[in-house]
Amino acid sequence: MSQNLYGSLFMTLSMFGFTSSDALIKHSGAWLPLSQILFFRGIVAVFLLTVITLIRKEFFVSIKNSQRRFLFLRVLGEVGATLLFFTALLHMKISNAVAILQCLPLVLAFFGALFFGESVGVKRWLTILVGFFGVLLIIKPTSTDFNSYSLIALVAVFFLVLRDLSTRKLDISIPSTFISLITASTVTIIGIIMYPFQPWVDPPLEIVGLLSGAGIFLVIGVIYNVLSVRTGEISFVSPFRYTSIFIAIFYGVVFYNEIPDIFMIIGTLIVIVSGSYLFYTESRENRS
Repeated sequence: MSQNLYGSLFMTLSMFGFTSSDALIKHSGAWLPLSQILFFRGIVAVFLLTVITLIRKEFFVSIKNSQRRFLFLRVLGEVGATLLFFTALLHMKISNAVAILQCLPLVLAFFGALFFGESVGVKRWLTILVGFFGVLLIIKPTSTDFNSYSLIALVAVFFLVLRDLSTRKLDISIPSTFISLITASTVTIIGIIMYPFQPWVDPPLEIVGLLSGAGIFLVIGVIYNVLSVRTGEISFVSPFRYTSIFIAIFYGVVFYNEIPDIFMIIGTLIVIVSGSYLFYTESRENRS
């Protein structure tokens, strides 16, 4: 197998890990409030990431003062996206929630052009507009099925933009595992802070086990995501992020009896094609 094929396999496994974690969290939401979900999942994720970070000897990292604000913004973006996305996920179809997140490349290109003066030609602007039309088909703002949680999932995308733009400013000497550990620890602490504001529920042992599984799947997603971008070419590997949509649809159909309608399917395909085109054009420009 070529490096690109390995990279695409790793990216698919990464999306399987992240989406499986989301599916378990959605199921647990019928039993527990978000604060406990974040806490129980976080304990397992933080433990595993700590072990991995220690093994890789990346636990103690020297961070320059100029880099600390970008690390803070990166963690803030990840935490904000996690809180908002999970809030939306617990109240809407998993396939729709995951599909909305896939417009991230479109929003990144939009903000890159708007605030950072990145070159965006007519074709790319049209691609962004078409992609946003696909998002509208997914959330269906004029439909009776539309609710505010679709907008919350969309706001989560903007926090992901903050995360990714801040990540671009981080020095590559800061290990990805260290950043993931800091983020997972912060999310877990947020869950503890939220505890007084949400009623405590004695969790069934089965749900604790599911959330432990969610923590394991999260770490799998993190590890294979790092491996994917370090193995294959970004332009070849990145479009495989969209496998998460098909995994989410599978979970939705099998476990939640969520059958996607024609608008969701068409909108998702539009977002996938638009995002893949942006990945391709950006990679071609980087080569030039």
